This record gives sequence, structure tokens and C-alpha cells, in this order.
Amino acid sequence: MSTATHRIMTDGEPKRRRKRVEWLQVVPAWIYIVVSAAIVLPPIAWIVSTALKPDADTIAFPPQWIPNPVTFESFAGIFTSTNVRFFINSLIYAGGSIVLALVICIPAAYVATRYRSRRMEALMTGILILSMVPAIVVFIALYSMFVKTSLINTYPMLIVVYTAIICGQTILFLRNFIENIPVEIEEAAAIDGCSRLQILWRIVIPLIRPGIAAIAIFIFVFVWNDFLVGTVLATTEDMKTVQNGIVRYVQTGFGNFWGLFSAFVIVAFVPVLAIFVAFQRWFIAGLTSGGVKG
Repeated sequence: MSTATHRIMTDGEPKRRRKRVEWLQVVPAWIYIVVSAAIVLPPIAWIVSTALKPDADTIAFPPQWIPNPVTFESFAGIFTSTNVRFFINSLIYAGGSIVLALVICIPAAYVATRYRSRRMEALMTGILILSMVPAIVVFIALYSMFVKTSLINTYPMLIVVYTAIICGQTILFLRNFIENIPVEIEEAAAIDGCSRLQILWRIVIPLIRPGIAAIAIFIFVFVWNDFLVGTVLATTEDMKTVQNGIVRYVQTGFGNFWGLFSAFVIVAFVPVLAIFVAFQRWFIAGLTSGGVKG
């Protein structure tokens, strides 16, 4: 065996060993992915299959995973005036909560970050503790107060309630992003004559846009998926939310509505998926940059 051949075989052995080690390191990740998919995907596939079946096939036994024939009658059946109203209500609640929460929480997070003191830290600790209190604890008092002030079943009332529930987490979340902004940038802007409000508007907000996008998505998903507020504080049918509309198909005791229920679930998921896809880049940037300090 020549020296050159021996050298090639000797050099190739570590490379093969490295590839084998890298492959073994990837195996646990793939096992986790496969197990997660096996748990998560079957219910989703069953919902889609049920939505595409005729009503008689949704309760057939043994059940069929592949609908035959495929029909879109369930999707056409959910677009009633009442269901459309549910979607509009949820969009109004989610959009209003995002705007109001950001208007309140961005200045609050900035003040909490730049004006550090024992009292401020105690206040932040209190906000963190209050954010852990279940909202249902105060719903009876809120309901009584809104009924007496004639604010029950109004959009502003529900938007304020949603904002109050999410404000604590929003302030703490945005505070992490503002902490990553070097103080020297703001000091330079102050030397150039910028006021605190101008620094917040022209410097801080543009630099924390990924965080704002991430928290906006969180608020939208929270409000869109909430069932409790729409059930307790919206007492009339025209103020209910999407989640209340979904539950209506389960609570009814007349007829078979599993096809309509499944179609409603799929359509209700579309706005959440669309917003995540549209703001995916900022959302991921917001999640990763908020925890890096420097």
C-alpha cells in the first residue's frame, strides 16, 4: 500500500466518524419531531376529514379517515349572518385590544425601564403578581359595574377588559426589548434637542418593532381564542365571539352538527394562521431578540 493511499484512508476515517456522531446527535431531534407530529396531526386531520364529509358520514361507524364523497356543504352552511357577526366581533375586539394595549404599554414599559428605583421594581413585581390572578375572580364585580353604568354589551367595554387582562404581560415583555437599546443612543438624541416623547417615537419604537409585532400577534391570538370574556360579559347574541359560535354547535341537542362544527373550527383558525404567516419574520425576530442583552 502506497503512502498516499494510506494517508487518504487515514484522513477519511475521522470524517466518517464525525458524520456518524453528527447523525447520532440529530436522531433525538427527529424522534421528538415524529412523536410530536404523531400526537398533534391526527386530531387536525380528523377535523379536516369531518368537515369534508356529508352529515351522515360524520357519525358513521367504523369511522373513515378519507371522506368519500368529498363535500363542501359544511363550509357553505357556516356562513350565516349570525356567524359572520361572531367573526366581525372578534376582529373588532382583537384589533381594538392591540391598539389600546400598545398605546398604554409602550410608554409604561419605557418609563419602567429607564426610571429604575425600588418603588418601580416593587410596582413591576405587583404587576407580575396581578397578571397571574385568574380573570374570572373579578368578572362578577365587573359584570355588576358594567350593568349599573349601562356599559354592558358594548365594544369599548370588552376591549378595555381584554386590554386590562393582557397589559401586565405586555409591559413586562416590551421592557425586555427596551432594555436592549443602548442608553447612549438616547443620550445623543437628547443632546441634539429631542424630548423624551420624541426619543420614544423616533428611536425606541422603531428599534423595538420586532417586539411590537410579536406582542401584537400574542394579543390577537389571546383575544381570538378567548371564550370566557365573551361568555360572561357579552350577554346578547350580537356581541358574542368566534369561540362562542363554535361552542353553539356542540351545546345544541338537536341534529348532527359535527360537520358544521369542524368547518367552523377550520375557518376560525384561518385568521390566526394568516397573521402568523404575514408577520412570521418579525415574530421570530421578536422572540429571539428579546432575550439577548448587549
